[in-house]
Amino acid sequence: MARFSWTSERVAETLHLPTVGVAGRVYVGISTDTRTLKRGELFVALRGATYDGAEFVTAAAEAGAAGAVAERRLAGLSTDFELFVVDDALRALGQLAAARRRALDPTVVAITGTTGKTTTRALMAAALGGDVYASPGNFNNLVGVPLSILGAPEAANTWVLEVASNQPGEIEQLGRIAGPDCAVITSVSEGHLEGLGDLQGVLDEKLALLDTLENGGSALVSDEPEELVRQARRRRPDARTVGFSQAADVQPEAWSTSEDGVAWRWNGVDFRLPGFGAHLVRDALFALAVGDRLGMAPEAMARRLAEVELPPMRGEVRRIGRLTLLVDCYNANPASFRAAIDALDGLAAGRRRAALIGTMLELGERSAVLHERVVGWMVDSGIELIAATGEFAAACARRDIATREGVMVLEELEDAYRELASRLRGDEAVLLKASRGMKFERAVPMFERDFGVDETVSADNG
Repeated sequence: MARFSWTSERVAETLHLPTVGVAGRVYVGISTDTRTLKRGELFVALRGATYDGAEFVTAAAEAGAAGAVAERRLAGLSTDFELFVVDDALRALGQLAAARRRALDPTVVAITGTTGKTTTRALMAAALGGDVYASPGNFNNLVGVPLSILGAPEAANTWVLEVASNQPGEIEQLGRIAGPDCAVITSVSEGHLEGLGDLQGVLDEKLALLDTLENGGSALVSDEPEELVRQARRRRPDARTVGFSQAADVQPEAWSTSEDGVAWRWNGVDFRLPGFGAHLVRDALFALAVGDRLGMAPEAMARRLAEVELPPMRGEVRRIGRLTLLVDCYNANPASFRAAIDALDGLAAGRRRAALIGTMLELGERSAVLHERVVGWMVDSGIELIAATGEFAAACARRDIATREGVMVLEELEDAYRELASRLRGDEAVLLKASRGMKFERAVPMFERDFGVDETVSADNG
């Protein structure tokens, strides 16, 4: 395979511009950050909500950039410095990424979903093994996905990319850039409602990924809710479903979950994962279905999954002294709370249960009612101790349960922790859950300080 290179001519052609500098110049890469930029790279000056990226072009040149893509012309630059002037630098970044994706022509798997996409990405990369590249961290938006593509190793023949959205149209844009050969929708539930409006808005946004499949591409979707399956098959009649229902095209033959991990049987092969919760099995089945399509042997995928390291703070189980802590504070929405409540019940195995909970962000006008719904689930499940902060504190007050035995309502995490800790015997199963913006992982050192030495047991779904 010929090595891909960013020449001046290729950049200009991709952006539909004339070549503006030295013919034959080759850039060593593309960067959007002057702090990490390498000498010889092309700097893309993105505009932010509070800054104009063009203002950083001079700093990029001083850091060694050989050229830049910016939304306006700038004075004082060296005559040897190429400046590609575009109307929209963010769109230009996507164009550059799309050009590289098509030039290298790997097999691309794009994963989206309200919950589960990050864990599914990690499991898929592990299951496929070999020359597989997975997008790093949370590089899943209109900046992150192009940067993932631009940073992919040329030797990788399969790319596993995570795509996300909080505004209508983002998934379609990302899909057009990534050009997936396989589209995966792990789940659809109420999340990012500030931008997407309601559950139908979320559904429409996720389903848009199917419209961007390359010719001959395949679609995999969760077997629930039923409306996801129905609308997915309206767009792609050959879409396959993944889950636990008898109607699912991809389902486990048997499965179990315990504090030591999850186990299941699929295609006659036994699988184990060092994680907790039934939804982890579903995430793994997406990975196995893709691997099966690519000709991977189930036995090989089983060996690789048994050794996987899953993303932190997504249902991560920690033993702290005699306490068992379920750390699930990377993301939060009603569906992930429902799953966490069920997981806590299984993890407790008859012990007292407790929960330290914080606000679910980006739920828009339905935030109040959805926080009340989750509080209702927790009370109905019989969780013995509930320490509620933020929007959950307000929800408890509205439902008139703030003074109920076992319910603690405090605004700040530190205060809620102290009140909860004073009521723990030290052998409970405790759920720690909130949206990422609440930084609830701050409570983990508090538990370690008061209840013993931390021992990480497993990681679960995100």
